[in-house]
Amino acid sequence: MDTPDEKAENYLDAADPFEASIPRLASIVYGDLPCAYWPNASSDPARPDYLAAGGVPTLVLGATADPATPVSHGINVYQNLADGYLITTEGGPHVTFGYGNECPDALVTDFLLNDIVPAQRETACEGVVADEYVPVSPRTTKPFQIPSDLLSSVETEIYYLPEFFYWDVATPTSVGCTYGGVFDFRTNNAGTRYIFGFDHCEYIANFSMTGKGSYNTENDRFVLEFKTTGRWTCNLKYVRLGETIKVTGKCGGESINEATMTQTNKIIRFRI
Repeated sequence: MDTPDEKAENYLDAADPFEASIPRLASIVYGDLPCAYWPNASSDPARPDYLAAGGVPTLVLGATADPATPVSHGINVYQNLADGYLITTEGGPHVTFGYGNECPDALVTDFLLNDIVPAQRETACEGVVADEYVPVSPRTTKPFQIPSDLLSSVETEIYYLPEFFYWDVATPTSVGCTYGGVFDFRTNNAGTRYIFGFDHCEYIANFSMTGKGSYNTENDRFVLEFKTTGRWTCNLKYVRLGETIKVTGKCGGESINEATMTQTNKIIRFRI
């Protein structure tokens, strides 16, 4: 019988072909490597019988796009259960319960809290494989004809800023902007409103913003109010309420008053 170190070496040797064929995705192959050191491991290579779990209602969740566990594995488990229920999400991530998809969430919650099993043995839930790709903001103002066109891009840039995207929604934070200046953000005591500050912040070169902003989590209202310098010298107010955007103010002495509807599939919803 091989020693744990020998088992680990054999495992690493078997993983070499994956490193060569999928170098950026091969890390998942090593997920079971610690099993080489499992205490009192059996040397019997025979597979155990499938779990039947007689008298125990059992929910099996799977997703067709799960990158770690093939959905067929869950189906095999379900088909051998004495009292099994299969919940399959089309697309979907590795974990489907507790991530905001009402279909699996409602079924599992009802089972755990109310001891109610799904009405059908097999349930198909809708899901997604990946969110729509959001491109990086342009480096300069050249792609924009007027300043109001640029402000929706600024909102997207703020949303995907790593320090903000992974923010604990508690600690007041200040970060440098891409081309200079500072952006800071905090929340009100109730946690229902994010408050922004801009000090000569440039997320797009030659468009400097100084002012304030906010996001109301209760009604999905995002506001920017600032003075701009660079390509345009303006006093602007940008308000997005749901799918409607309104921009008002003055640029170069000329008044701006524009209202537009965003394309639904391009709206960036802030987390609540």
